[in-house]
Amino acid sequence: MSDTLKTYLWRTLVTAAFIIVIGACFYSEENSRGVTAWQKCEREVAAHGDSLDWKTFIPAPVPDEKNFFKAPMMTEWFVKGAVSHGPNLLPTSNTETTAEDITASSASNYVAWCAAFEPGFDRIRVAVQRPLAQVEGDYVRPFKGPQPNFISYRNVTQALAHRAKCHLVLGEPDEALVDLTLLHHLNQTLVQEHKALTLVDAMIHVAIAGLYEDAVAYGLDSRAWREPQLAALQAQLADINLLPEVAYSFRGERAGVNHLLDTLTPDELMRAVYGTHRQVSDLGWWLMPSGWIYQNKVVVVTLETKLLEAIDTAGNTVSPFKAEVASTSINREFEHATPFNFIAAICVPNFTKASMTMARNQTLVDQARVVCALERYRLAHEKYPAALTALVPEFIATLPHDIIGGKPLNYSRRDDWNFRLYSVGWNETDNGGVTAWSIDGHEDRERGDWVWHYPQK
Repeated sequence: MSDTLKTYLWRTLVTAAFIIVIGACFYSEENSRGVTAWQKCEREVAAHGDSLDWKTFIPAPVPDEKNFFKAPMMTEWFVKGAVSHGPNLLPTSNTETTAEDITASSASNYVAWCAAFEPGFDRIRVAVQRPLAQVEGDYVRPFKGPQPNFISYRNVTQALAHRAKCHLVLGEPDEALVDLTLLHHLNQTLVQEHKALTLVDAMIHVAIAGLYEDAVAYGLDSRAWREPQLAALQAQLADINLLPEVAYSFRGERAGVNHLLDTLTPDELMRAVYGTHRQVSDLGWWLMPSGWIYQNKVVVVTLETKLLEAIDTAGNTVSPFKAEVASTSINREFEHATPFNFIAAICVPNFTKASMTMARNQTLVDQARVVCALERYRLAHEKYPAALTALVPEFIATLPHDIIGGKPLNYSRRDDWNFRLYSVGWNETDNGGVTAWSIDGHEDRERGDWVWHYPQK
């Protein structure tokens, strides 16, 4: 072997050794930094009494005899992917279901159309008497577990809400109450002990709660309800507390994402980020330091914790300011991709709209509960009270506060038969009970007050 070749080989070996040492130092440093940042993040979360362990969010099995989904036909009807072998006893889509204008004729026709589904409603009515509701299946893999059939939930609850309105038009408040009671109980099967496993579950529950409140309000505005129905509806409205359910789903999403980042292979990560058409031989993924995964987990937890800070479940309030701060932080974090955030960018949706929808619907529910008490007072005294405190304790045990800011809801009696009730709304500013309107004529929910009875535009 010539001296020249020996020198070349020696230099090559030295260069390779140098590259290996530098690479080892790089990996060691990046992995150490990632682990240190993650351990600090875990300690901060634990200090607030929260958990990032997905296993703590996996629901415990429930006895079949107490499980709504184990009642006859409930799995077939209300679990995604289940096959029904029996007759279709659930309502399907109908253009009348979402109609805003209801006449006596259209109400009669809709009630007649729904008669075919009464056997199905009866089965659901029996099933919701079971105290628990859990879809059977494997929850170990987050976001891949069994799911309710949200289409069935939507079709049934929309039909019940609209039929309740039709009964009110026809002067049948008792029948309307029966429908809304079933709607309310069915919606409660999406959450257990104010816990929604996923954000999708929580927001479907929020939407159905809004549907329920809208039907209650339909009867309140037309003064169709009487004392027995008002008392029953008021009790049902008191059962609805969306804040802890949505907050729990945020925590579950946070833990679930981190569990996936802990357990997914590089192939699975690539498919999650780029889809199934990305080449799985991309060396960047395979050579990525594990510390970068930890850094991405820190970003996920940090941003989703900011979202959680907007919901105070102890005080039962929502802070729009904190929600907007969280939204700004998310947008700023992902303006530029870095090794520490490029995976987190696909894992952290902006939940601000979800927070506002939850706050809006909970406000409407709370207002409806107060209005039920106001109507009961009016029926007893032939006028509305001068102040809401006059309702306590005869017509309502405690008054709900404005969840935006925590102060009392704003109320004023305009005359014996009219009042104004409102929340300060998402802008956290008391505008004197004035609703903001967008250019297209719709309510602007980010500006203006959230008013029960809207003033004329």
